[in-house]
Amino acid sequence: GYTFYHTSQIIGFECTISSALALASRAPHGHETGPPPMFVLCTLEDKVRLAPKDLRLDTADAVTAVLEKTYLDRVIPDLGLVVTLYDLLDIGDGYVFQSDGGVHHDTTFRVVAFRPSQEEVLVGEVISQDERTGVHVGLGFFEDIIIPPYGMPEPHSWDPEEKAWSWDLEGEEGASQLYFETGLPVRLQVTGLTYTPPPTPVDQSAAQSRGDPIPGSADCPHAPLVVTAKADGDGLGMVHWYDEGAMEEGS
Repeated sequence: GYTFYHTSQIIGFECTISSALALASRAPHGHETGPPPMFVLCTLEDKVRLAPKDLRLDTADAVTAVLEKTYLDRVIPDLGLVVTLYDLLDIGDGYVFQSDGGVHHDTTFRVVAFRPSQEEVLVGEVISQDERTGVHVGLGFFEDIIIPPYGMPEPHSWDPEEKAWSWDLEGEEGASQLYFETGLPVRLQVTGLTYTPPPTPVDQSAAQSRGDPIPGSADCPHAPLVVTAKADGDGLGMVHWYDEGAMEEGS
């Protein structure tokens, strides 16, 4: 899974959005291509410490290993979920501190982060549904996308027997229901991103005293980044709804 990373540990960052079609890949002849739209290419600066055991390695390789261990699968507020280290831009001269055997390098580098923009359309897979929170969608590498009930196409309803949400249609031949189906692709539109730091012991104790699920536990896992979306709009919803005849037949 992915975890929250406090920005106080980062010197600074700057992000640019790229519309290229490949993620952190390299085109022929060494020309780089950027990340697809739901990803951003971010320039960061950090102080990287190389342990004494790493000093025998090539400096760039050692710095890369430290950065990958530090940043990959981490959610950084206002940046997003870091999915890969893109490249190193600059590694400063090494310096040491008294009583510290490591070597420190001021490093500038770029990462690719998952941070979909407002109103961006994504295609994911329905991974679960419930009456209270709505439809949960995953992209394979990220599974905290939620279509809340107010983001469902109108009119909609929760079917307790099917344990699924449905879009309720009225046609010439009567009413029909198009269901959100777990395990199948769904097209959605992003409406917001929420960054949440890890729960503190005080938060957990307060929840326990109220009898609520303890945040950060197996019953209430912490989600450092939640993408809220809607399926109400032209072309949105289950992909197979728009197959020929699906609208007339229902599901």
